[in-house]
Amino acid sequence: MKKRYIELLQFLQQAKEDYVSGSELANIFNVTTRTIRNDIKEMNENYLEEVSIIGNTHKGYKLLGSITELQQSQDEFGERAFQIIKILLSKESFVTYDYLAQNLYFSTQTIRKDVQRIFQTIQSENRNIKVEAIIFQGIRIHGKEIDKRLLLDSLVSPSILNRMSVSEAIQYYFNDWIHSENINNIISIVESELAKYHLLLDAKELFTICINIVISMKRISNDQILTETDMILDKQQFEEWNVAKRLLVQLCPLFNIDVNDYEHQYLSYLFISLQVFPKTYEMNEINLADTDEVQETILKIIKRIARQYGIPLENHNRWESRLLMHITKSLNPLKYYFPIENPFILQIKSEYIAAYNMAVVLAKELQGSLKISIPENEIGYLALHMMNIMDSSQDTRHKIAIVYGKNQLVGNLLERKMNLYFPHIKIEGLYASNEMHLISQEIDTLITTIQMEDNHPIQEKNIIRVSEMITDDDVKSISLQLNRKLFEHYLSPADFFLLDELDQKGFLKSLTEQGNIEYLYDSILDRENMSSTNIGNLVAMPHPFDVGDNGKLRVLVAINKRKIIWGDQFAQIVFLFIPPIKQKVNNSSFFSEIYSVLKYSNLTSKLIEATSYKEFIEVWNSNE
Repeated sequence: MKKRYIELLQFLQQAKEDYVSGSELANIFNVTTRTIRNDIKEMNENYLEEVSIIGNTHKGYKLLGSITELQQSQDEFGERAFQIIKILLSKESFVTYDYLAQNLYFSTQTIRKDVQRIFQTIQSENRNIKVEAIIFQGIRIHGKEIDKRLLLDSLVSPSILNRMSVSEAIQYYFNDWIHSENINNIISIVESELAKYHLLLDAKELFTICINIVISMKRISNDQILTETDMILDKQQFEEWNVAKRLLVQLCPLFNIDVNDYEHQYLSYLFISLQVFPKTYEMNEINLADTDEVQETILKIIKRIARQYGIPLENHNRWESRLLMHITKSLNPLKYYFPIENPFILQIKSEYIAAYNMAVVLAKELQGSLKISIPENEIGYLALHMMNIMDSSQDTRHKIAIVYGKNQLVGNLLERKMNLYFPHIKIEGLYASNEMHLISQEIDTLITTIQMEDNHPIQEKNIIRVSEMITDDDVKSISLQLNRKLFEHYLSPADFFLLDELDQKGFLKSLTEQGNIEYLYDSILDRENMSSTNIGNLVAMPHPFDVGDNGKLRVLVAINKRKIIWGDQFAQIVFLFIPPIKQKVNNSSFFSEIYSVLKYSNLTSKLIEATSYKEFIEVWNSNE
């Protein structure tokens, strides 16, 4: 299904029972009303079964049914698509639509629609496979063996494990390819071999490994083997290779076959893409003085990114080596489009924003230099490595200063309580009221027991007033203000905007023009193309790859009059971050604080209603 179709369905779903006019949909998706009519016609005819889009000449369009029903329809299509590809893989000659319809117990018209959708899936996944259709003869597929296997694997839905065991699910898909006894043998051998490494696979991991083994064994039995036309043999054989080889030695007698090194490599690449082995097995670190040409290229990129973000790598060769090892291992699975699994990607994107942003920049440079495609899930793993480097290279805790009146004992008491209640805080110093001129300019937050004069120069900083004995109410106030008051330090009234745009590009175009940063527009779009900056709850946090001409981090906030599609979700409030000329990692705590506020939908809904900078800040600093 085209991305626009999915977005259109999501928009109509969120409109609930309301009709949406064709002209409004055309404006939102930047197409003509005729295109919207054609899209809806094609979706109703070729994609939608349990749900439908109805039209009214005067009112527009409305979705009948729910996304849940649509998902059920998609699952049904997925199962038919799997069976269609499985049949086509078993035939060298053309297969007629009538033959497929008779074997799958669906109408010829349904099978024709399915084949069309399968063809679109193949195109979207960059598979080296071609679907050939000839009138009166039927269809057939041809292409590289590795792509055929990965295509069939991609059509198996792990959601089946919600209602079946692993062995039952394998039999459900492959009952005509393998006996149930051998299914249990495969499961037992895989579990036993990986248990030697004290690895406990979850059901999804075990299922994915086993179905790939079943597919490989069947293809090899039919003389459809992997060769040099599918893959180049990797000179670097990691532990995954050794495990794959031992597994296949035990499995081959079950199917009375022999395998070559390409088969060993296929299974080892699957292990790497699934991240089966924990980091402890990945950390046979690379000697940075003994690297090949590709690794030298990777190292140069890592060092360049580190310099850009002010990370000193000189004393952190261990973490640099581990990142190099991870990238080196991932290169070939990425090259051959093995699916990368990362169940933590949403959490990584949202909670480790600074590290993820650096990982996106790293991924972009790696793609350009190594001619590979790096998906979002893999960027997530790069982000975890960047987070380790950041944590080991500098103290990323929020830095504050304590100001007390005349009695230093009060300051000491406050310091002890701050360390007890707020371990993520680093207290840079205690200052008496007459020593405030000694506070470093780098400190942007003060915890103080005294009342500051309105015209005092220190008022430029984030000031949190507490009592000398720091009560429970003080603790709550500190927690709230540390996460929110700092925002005012970065957002000026001139950088707050109210917009009425129809789509993401129009929104960013208007915002960059009004913020006098038009020169960063293309860079912001490039960043979005790598990975959407939508963090959910109608909030997006875009930023450019390039830095601005600002001396400190700059934040622009814009609230749009309506929801717009941003990535695969909707957004209405946007925080645009412009990195300073000297980009530093110490902004990471600020990103985390912003996220800690925005993840609460009740506050977001109130922020969207703000009509001025003053109202926005009042809501932001509220106790919601």
